[in-house]
Amino acid sequence: MAVRLGKTNLVPGAVKFPDGIWVTMRRANSSDLEDAEAEAGKLIAGLIEGAETLSEFGLGESEGNDFSDLEQAFGKSQFLTLAMVFERVVSDWSGVLDEDGHPAPLSRLYIGRFLLDPIYRGEFRKSAYARLYEVISEGNGSAASPTG
Repeated sequence: MAVRLGKTNLVPGAVKFPDGIWVTMRRANSSDLEDAEAEAGKLIAGLIEGAETLSEFGLGESEGNDFSDLEQAFGKSQFLTLAMVFERVVSDWSGVLDEDGHPAPLSRLYIGRFLLDPIYRGEFRKSAYARLYEVISEGNGSAASPTG
């Protein structure tokens, strides 16, 4: 197998999470993040106008959807962006169970519940965004040219 250095590996691999959970995923690239941010922005805009799509991710009325507070809207937008990156880069998981103890489907509801846990959310963010953090910290991700 050949690997292009400096490019995100698009081949999924198994990543171990706490509590015996395994997630088959690839690293996110800038397109994944940009597309997820755009989709999350549209959903939040729709919610501000009265849509209730957050329930697909397990965030219903009980979580409070008062978007008069822009900070709350921004927080939910960040959560939705992460959930949509999850949808794009994760192809399978094991060790995640539903309420009855059966393997949970890889659905928006269970993705949302999974990411509501701060430990799993942090582990996913660290794994999914690893390559993006490198690119951001290096500028454009390319080595300096011989002429500077």
